[in-house]
Amino acid sequence: MFTNIITDRPCLFSSAGYSLSLKMRVSLVLLCLVLLWGGSLSEECVRELQVDVDFPGSDVQQILSPDAHHCQLACTQHHHCLFFTFVRPEWTRDKRQFYCYLKHTDSGKPAKITSLSGVTSGYSMKTCKDRSPQTCLSTVYKNVDFTGADYTSLFTADYEDCQSTCTKDPDCQFFSFLNQDFPTSKYRNKCFLKHRRVFPSPPRVNSLNGVASGFSHKICTAGSTDGKNCQYKIQTDVDFPGNDFEQVPSPSPEYCHFLCTIHPRCTFYSYARKEMLCNLKHNKDERPYASKDGVMSGTPTRFCEDANGDCGRTSYENIDFLGFDRRFVLLDDPQTCQETCTADPECQFYTYVYESYHVPTQRRICYLKQVITVPLPPKVVAMQGVVSGFHQRGCQQSGGVEKTGVH
Repeated sequence: MFTNIITDRPCLFSSAGYSLSLKMRVSLVLLCLVLLWGGSLSEECVRELQVDVDFPGSDVQQILSPDAHHCQLACTQHHHCLFFTFVRPEWTRDKRQFYCYLKHTDSGKPAKITSLSGVTSGYSMKTCKDRSPQTCLSTVYKNVDFTGADYTSLFTADYEDCQSTCTKDPDCQFFSFLNQDFPTSKYRNKCFLKHRRVFPSPPRVNSLNGVASGFSHKICTAGSTDGKNCQYKIQTDVDFPGNDFEQVPSPSPEYCHFLCTIHPRCTFYSYARKEMLCNLKHNKDERPYASKDGVMSGTPTRFCEDANGDCGRTSYENIDFLGFDRRFVLLDDPQTCQETCTADPECQFYTYVYESYHVPTQRRICYLKQVITVPLPPKVVAMQGVVSGFHQRGCQQSGGVEKTGVH
């Protein structure tokens, strides 16, 4: 909770002694955010990429990206990243092709700039006022495989049909298609649809007295199924052992149920209450069963309830969403903290510190938090006869697909 604070200019917001309408409270929250963002928005917006230029050192995270544009989007969404260096596929010194290094300095500028063949560097677009909230990843990558994260496959005529299928399937985030150059003929024209969790879930969840945490309401309102709402049952002191494919920190078993429901591979789950860990599981043929104290288990209900279900309208008392702070503000209560997070286009979840917290200097602080939500393939490798890319749903919403060609 108390890490990675980017600003030292908290906004004082107190409603003590008088009542405010919801409209007035939201207006004051927006004014507060404008004042907070004023300094950062006045900084220079640098969109251009610098080819064969390295920003050495200052790394805060390393991910895999198919190109520098994807790396730049990830840097823009990262709560701490200000600039980056991407290792292009033609890099030959070692096997770090497709590595994307996200970087930060207190000055906001690279500590060092050097020439280096095979890399591309650039800056976060956080300060770009006209930056679109939609993420359009329209480039298709030839002889590149997004290895892993498959949830289904089918045969299509070409990679365009594969990408179209991915775009129409709301679960699909990226794909790989095996074309006529793939070495094994029986697998040619096979389209692999892939999914990796992009819902902005807190990477670290702890028990902590005197705080409350929750989510921006805007991330809980997108999309729903046409089916009826249905009641689901979570079994207490029951474990479905084995078959784990992902472990996610979770503030409650209900949130674990939600995470399983929105993941197309999840067929059941088990939640460990003491550790606050949600184990997503996949097995279509059988479901092992065992009694186990402190574990709660269940099955998804993705076909009969709102797609975003109970994603985050609950405020979790005495739960800390640790780290990943974009900035903080001083507020009077967790409700105003939640409203501030919802009004902030970058905030995804928050932690609020009550007046009763044992450290006086940290009381009444509302921490606004953010994680990367651009799809991140678990592995990106060069492979003959494979074409990979991303869904185009964001491109369609922004008024059409930008044709950037095949790389």
